[in-house]
Amino acid sequence: APGRARPLRVRFAMLSGLYERLNDGSEGAMRVVFLAAAGVGAGLVLHRVLRRIDDLVSAPRRRFRSRHGDVGVGPEYVSKTTYSVVGGAKPPALRDVPTLVAEMRDAFESGVTLPLEHRRATLRAMRAAFAENEASILAAVWEDLRRPEGETLYYDFLLVKTELDKLLKNLRRWTAPRRVNAFSLLTFPSSQSIEREPRGTCLVIGPFNYPFALTAGVVAGAIAAGNNVILKPSADVPRSSALLFNLFVRYVDPRFVSVIGPGIAGDGADVVTELMRQKLDFVFFTGSTRVGSIIARKAAETLTPCALELGGKNPVFVDDTADLSLAAKQCVWGRTLNCGQQCIAPEYVLCHRSKLEPFVEQLRRWTQTLVPDPYKEGAMGRLVGWNAAGPGGAGGVRSAAARVAALLETARDGKHGERVVCGGGMDASRGVVEPTVVVCGWDSPLMREEMFAPILCVVPYDNLGEAARAVRLLAKPLALYVFSRNRENTRYILDNTTSGGVTVNGVLYHVGHGALPFGGVGESGVGAYHGEHSVRCFSHEKPTLRKWRDCFDGGLLTDPFFVYGPHDGIKKTLLRAVAERS
Repeated sequence: APGRARPLRVRFAMLSGLYERLNDGSEGAMRVVFLAAAGVGAGLVLHRVLRRIDDLVSAPRRRFRSRHGDVGVGPEYVSKTTYSVVGGAKPPALRDVPTLVAEMRDAFESGVTLPLEHRRATLRAMRAAFAENEASILAAVWEDLRRPEGETLYYDFLLVKTELDKLLKNLRRWTAPRRVNAFSLLTFPSSQSIEREPRGTCLVIGPFNYPFALTAGVVAGAIAAGNNVILKPSADVPRSSALLFNLFVRYVDPRFVSVIGPGIAGDGADVVTELMRQKLDFVFFTGSTRVGSIIARKAAETLTPCALELGGKNPVFVDDTADLSLAAKQCVWGRTLNCGQQCIAPEYVLCHRSKLEPFVEQLRRWTQTLVPDPYKEGAMGRLVGWNAAGPGGAGGVRSAAARVAALLETARDGKHGERVVCGGGMDASRGVVEPTVVVCGWDSPLMREEMFAPILCVVPYDNLGEAARAVRLLAKPLALYVFSRNRENTRYILDNTTSGGVTVNGVLYHVGHGALPFGGVGESGVGAYHGEHSVRCFSHEKPTLRKWRDCFDGGLLTDPFFVYGPHDGIKKTLLRAVAERS
């Protein structure tokens, strides 16, 4: 009995102390009333919470606007609105740009791009366009770039089909509002979600190097998100751009995608300039850092958000534990794809000095194995503009050959200690460049800018920390690669460098994984896409909170008195308590 009495006395003392604290001062009575009311209110609101559980766990029904008189989705759509440029049989001219943008904005405002069944129908139409025109796509890229068929089949055809399939399969899940279950005392009781709403009328500016993957693949994500798109393909690949226009005209509702550029003389700069003067909702650009900075400035003038997929000098780390044969094979393969004209290609290798000569020998061996005769038709892609003198060629693209010739001349002169290991030649008239390996130092002119050619620099290093610091001092690259069997070395490189993405013990592979975002950082770009990340890129993530009312609590919880001024006494105390728990 004495043992039981002591805990009872302690509990009684605690309750007495609590009672005294509540009644201590002029605000004590108000505190008691508030606590009592809170208890009653919590009980009253419980049954309302249970009744709303179904609303919380079920996906909300989305009700999109639709304009009366619009029937069907596809090239043969019926609409009460007659457009003068959108849906035309011929590509729009430069003078048509303002009308084109205005009509595409009107089409988006009609709501035709919003329903999931319309998005799905357009994605299926794009997939049919690719599935039924494989030979035409391969032939167009061959005429423009002389790229080996296997490379085009995978990068410009199969990757696009795979992207379309993933978007179709996951469209509802990737576009559905996402509930936020985190508790906030300030907003309680409430339900909250993040809704992905389309940005609107988007401009997609495509590059020359992968004329289908980096245009249609990007457009697919924009359509899945509910936008409509004005597509400007590259003038440097006229046959691929013309085919893109024809495919979209034949298969896709022009209110969803309209193509401009083919048929307009010049390098396309005037078209992009005129487009950027218009009111657009989003711009997606893939290309060089120089042009990307111009696009960003133009977009800033109209406060238009943009995604920039640029490039940079992508480093490769090869430490003293690496598999040199594998590293060399991967570097040669990644550098010679598409004649080195890809933004994620390895640009230079930082090789531990103790492994320099064995690694260079492996590079020479794999270059001879993978590309024994670069001058043979179909052995390797060619520089853009190799046939610019032919019909439909864009003026000025032969500057690529002149630029690469100057780089090779620098490598052969060796004024800054450059040593050509293999290659070094080219046939400028045909756009053929020999795969070239150059050992050089940080001061070489070859290390200043992205080369966009099958030239691979090798720079020896002695200390990994100094090598990582040297990479950090340069512009942030789009990709970075590591070859090492040492986990600590790999971790050190990952933690002490910045890049858009990384592949360890390989090159390029992180871009091929459909669930990973692809994009740059800093000078190599803004924004990321691929798969669900494409939907996110082309959407505005809109936070939405629904405050519960009519919970029979007299407003105690649903409309607390202390949020309204004047804030003094108990209100300040309650605000502090709520803020700490919100």
